[in-house]
Amino acid sequence: MRYPVEAKYSFHWQLKDRILRIDTAPHHRNLSTYPRHMHIGKEEHVAEDTVTKIDSTIEENMKCVPQFVRGKLDK
Repeated sequence: MRYPVEAKYSFHWQLKDRILRIDTAPHHRNLSTYPRHMHIGKEEHVAEDTVTKIDSTIEENMKCVPQFVRGKLDK
């Protein structure tokens, strides 16, 4: 996890060759959640971030992400 300032963060999980990363790198301007986005499964599979909120506190976002990952791991 990297959370240097309130509006910039990166959460990265990797299991063998599968990844799940949620971050605010200023890429993918076409997404409605820009700059927030997720890489799911593979680096090139990018989706809107439906987990974190740019106006949430660090603590709120840090609680939401592990819950989301747990749900993915259960499938």
